Amino acid sequence: MEFLKTLFEKGALTWEQFQQAAKDAKFEVVNAAGGAYVPKADLDTKAQELTTANNTIKDLRAAAKAWDGKDPKKLEDDLKILQTKYDTDTANIRRDAAIDLALTRAHARDPQLTRAALSMDDIKIGADGKITGLDAQVESLKKDKAWLFEEDSAGQSGKQGSKGGNPNGGYDPQSGGKPNTVNDLGSALAEVYNTNG
Repeated sequence: MEFLKTLFEKGALTWEQFQQAAKDAKFEVVNAAGGAYVPKADLDTKAQELTTANNTIKDLRAAAKAWDGKDPKKLEDDLKILQTKYDTDTANIRRDAAIDLALTRAHARDPQLTRAALSMDDIKIGADGKITGLDAQVESLKKDKAWLFEEDSAGQSGKQGSKGGNPNGGYDPQSGGKPNTVNDLGSALAEVYNTNG
């Protein structure tokens, strides 16, 4: 308040004289009636908002500079192409795994050779993940090209006896025979002729 005493030392002042005296004393006079006065808290809030906005602009400019010269539409199209390729490749891997499993279960002698006999265009993966068109082709191949598949245990004529022993007279533990120690063709023939008689 000391500065006011110095302003009014010479007596009463008009508004204009007061403004001039304050200006000479290096003080700024503000007419609060016109809304020129702002509380410090409001000023600090606006200053913080301005700083935040300037930082955001700075970050956005840096991000825009990183994408400078790139076509967003082309990037979006490239992403769609890559997604389609990924989906197709994943579906093919699932289809191939299902085919391998089906051929193994069907006892294919040579899965690669048997796979070549399949029509891959007719094997589809549904939206539910199920494979269609495979089982029918495998069953058809089993009928038309039976040589591609091993026979089921019931259909192995002459390969195993009813007890699982050797029908050609080899070792049968239940009958008390001796184990088959055949290592080559000659000893196999000798064993067959010696046991038969």
